[in-house]
Amino acid sequence: MHIATITTKNKKTGKVYINHKLIQTVRTEKGPRSRVIMSLGQLNLPKDDLKKLAFVLEGRITGQASLFEDEGYITKIADEAMAHFDFNILRRKEKENVQDKDSVAVPVFLERTTLYETRSLGPELVGHQIWQKLQLDEILKSCGFNDYQRSLAQAVVIARLAEPGSERQTRNWIQKQTALTEIIALNKVGKNQVYSIADQLLNHKEFIEKSLREKEADLFCKGHTLFLYDLTNTYFEGGCLKNPLAKRGHSKEKRSDCLLVTLALLVDQRGFPVFTQIYRGNQSEPQTLKEVLDRLERDCQGLYKPTIVMDRGIAVQDNLDLLRKRQYPFVVIERRQLEKEYVKEFEQAREQFEPMMTSAGNQVYLKKLPCDEGARVLVLSEEKKHKEEAMDRLQEERFIEDLTRLQKSVQKRNIIRLPKVSQKIGRLMERYPAVARYYDINIAEHKDEVSDITWSKKPLRQERSSLTGCYVIQTSHKDLSACEIWELYHTLTKVEYAFRCLKTDLGMRPIHHQLADRTEAHLFISVLAYHLLIGIETGLREQGDTRQWSTIKKVLCTHTRSTIILHGEGNMVYSIRLSGQPEPEQRDIYKKLGIKDPLKNKQTVLHRRM
Repeated sequence: MHIATITTKNKKTGKVYINHKLIQTVRTEKGPRSRVIMSLGQLNLPKDDLKKLAFVLEGRITGQASLFEDEGYITKIADEAMAHFDFNILRRKEKENVQDKDSVAVPVFLERTTLYETRSLGPELVGHQIWQKLQLDEILKSCGFNDYQRSLAQAVVIARLAEPGSERQTRNWIQKQTALTEIIALNKVGKNQVYSIADQLLNHKEFIEKSLREKEADLFCKGHTLFLYDLTNTYFEGGCLKNPLAKRGHSKEKRSDCLLVTLALLVDQRGFPVFTQIYRGNQSEPQTLKEVLDRLERDCQGLYKPTIVMDRGIAVQDNLDLLRKRQYPFVVIERRQLEKEYVKEFEQAREQFEPMMTSAGNQVYLKKLPCDEGARVLVLSEEKKHKEEAMDRLQEERFIEDLTRLQKSVQKRNIIRLPKVSQKIGRLMERYPAVARYYDINIAEHKDEVSDITWSKKPLRQERSSLTGCYVIQTSHKDLSACEIWELYHTLTKVEYAFRCLKTDLGMRPIHHQLADRTEAHLFISVLAYHLLIGIETGLREQGDTRQWSTIKKVLCTHTRSTIILHGEGNMVYSIRLSGQPEPEQRDIYKKLGIKDPLKNKQTVLHRRM
């Protein structure tokens, strides 16, 4: 095929029009003839680029790869042309006498064409590519995994990435729903083999995490300057009577009715997991830091001391002393409410603090104060202030409504016994602890009978109002500015994002396993899938694409691989196994990640109809 420049002239106005068309030369009984494949409009391209564009379009139409797909401006023009291309125009009545030497033309009955064994391909391609990029096969080979075990491990982890579910659902997905098995040459999967490979991965957890950390540092982020540490918990379904990890505690998902397990996660400045620790559901968060530092020093062998960033739940004074003793720089918000020591400063924050605009367009006021062994940064966030005020206002309104309802019941003599009234007040204070502590509730009673209840605000309520949106960041860094310290602390959103992905996108919750080792294996599979997820997102981000995995997966899920069954004359049946042609948005993702479909078309000729 080639691109021809067609010039036409309007006889009335004399205006000249230029149009470019993709032309195919075919042989007919009457000799060579030119056939217009598509009209491209007017193109401002040099002659050499027109040849490249012709090669790209020919490859798109015939389903073959082109050498010039990586040239951005050529690909863009080809995408626009193919978006308006009607493949039906290729179905011409005339026969072509000249065929490609590797192709065979046979008559088939179009109305009998069927599609068979359609399997998902898009998410698996990007998962497989990042698996190879992280060299996970080599890591598992070092752990003694054979070829089948490495393929099965890849399938299980990518299943958690593409279609999270139980082990039974994972096995069904591998056998019946994905084309990944064709990529990695994985055949049958037994009903217990998914459990078995998860146990094997868990047995080598520390080595795998250490190897992945070193590989990700080489690929994506040089140096180890910042580690972010936080904990979350998730809940079980079932009694878990034989699971020592399953304990009752404070659920961060508001599932206090269920037993919990705790996951501690340390990530680097770009969101890649450093390592994880698994604890009981009632684990005290501050007590975990020592074990994490021990693991960090064991893995890193004292080669570097990254800055540790932690949230309020872990940053008790004993942990700050531990970080200083082991000479780790840190950026934290201490558990005790230091903002109460700076009420006067916060009252004048808008006039005296340094203003800063966040990337989201929110106003923040900062002031750095030197202190012993470091510095403190006073922060007033307008966004945080509006959020806290809205939450306080809603809680306070509900608290007053319930108190008023109880007061009317007492005044109507529906409830008069002192123990009963005291019990109801206690329940209200449990329901609204953030607001109730700022109110004095008075009970008017005589001989164990209550005649009225009243309430009033404490002076502390006004102090709370003046400190909404305020917090204090404490750090060992003396030479950093207030803005730099604030930005370091807010990298903790990387950990929060990791927890959100693990729970929402990667199926970490709820946990149905009733044994501790199964629970740990389930969590570790989710963490390995997160390594792939953050690797995919980071690879796209380096190309200027900020989409998250949930969006990427929706785009790629329609790219599939299928078998086409064609029925010909003489009871001949032709089977063609092939991958679908990626749509422009899918092709864009593949190009940014450097992905090529490794699967080739497979043609089979059967002599009997199916």
